[in-house]
Amino acid sequence: MGPWDRLVENISSRLAFFPPQPPTYDVREHQDGTGELYLHPLAPDVPRVPQCKVKVIPVPPLKRGGGSTRVVTAFFRYGSHGSSSKAAAAATGGSAVSSPQPQRAQQQQERLTLLYSHGNAVDLGHMLPVYRELSRLLKVNVMGYDYSGYGCSTGTPTVNNTLADISAVLQCLQDSYGIPPSRVVLYGQSVGSGPSCYLASERADLGGVVLHSPLLSGVRVLKPHVKWWPAWADVYPNHTLAPKIRAPVLVMHGTEDEVIHISCGKRLLELCPNKGTPLWAAGYGHQDLEMCSGYLPTLEAFLAKVNSAQQQQQQAKQ
Repeated sequence: MGPWDRLVENISSRLAFFPPQPPTYDVREHQDGTGELYLHPLAPDVPRVPQCKVKVIPVPPLKRGGGSTRVVTAFFRYGSHGSSSKAAAAATGGSAVSSPQPQRAQQQQERLTLLYSHGNAVDLGHMLPVYRELSRLLKVNVMGYDYSGYGCSTGTPTVNNTLADISAVLQCLQDSYGIPPSRVVLYGQSVGSGPSCYLASERADLGGVVLHSPLLSGVRVLKPHVKWWPAWADVYPNHTLAPKIRAPVLVMHGTEDEVIHISCGKRLLELCPNKGTPLWAAGYGHQDLEMCSGYLPTLEAFLAKVNSAQQQQQQAKQ
């Protein structure tokens, strides 16, 4: 490994990857003869969250490197979950309401699906209650996953592995759940904005992108005043990818973010060709943005616009 490679690895290790050790869950098989899997909590503060489909999927290698691992995925289909816990509702700023009745399979497939790439210090055990509540409150499906080296996913957490991971999860949505990319909205939180921007820049057929407290790039978080830095010596260079994203993009960032300065989110929005109305959450930081009163309404409005735009496109083709 040369000096530049060591520098990039140093940036990556300082910025991106802090998987909970030990993992907060393990993967077990239901004892009902179906062979279906579930996530069993191992940490006392991690609740059991039923009504999600758990699959462990292979990750094909990317040409640029990464992959050849197996990652854990958890899929919530809207209407399949029961009433929420108070803790999970608080995590999304939501309030308890009655659960919707299950919809017909065709209606389910027509719903948008959030493909959620989480932050750097959590795993699926922490995130399942949040995914369940987002599904219930936004009336969408939610697909969550653990990066390679996180939770019970195999391999080592690296930038290239995360890029291979999200590509494999998108393919799983299509192959295993019948959800086309056009009905998928990528949701990248913090470091999850990296794989989300990568995939969105590679695919012109996605429904939309949500960037929650996103990076401008690894170097630009660690050294915000740097004027020039080669993209190949950076990690998650979202600023070079944003202009290539054709899908509509929503950026949400707290004005008091102490980890990733709000200027990163504002600059990314400027670079995106297809901008949604952003949320600049006054007084909120990196860890509590979802508690902002505007969080859910902003997401709802953005998803409604994605749906409306796709409906208009379909009508124009008829």
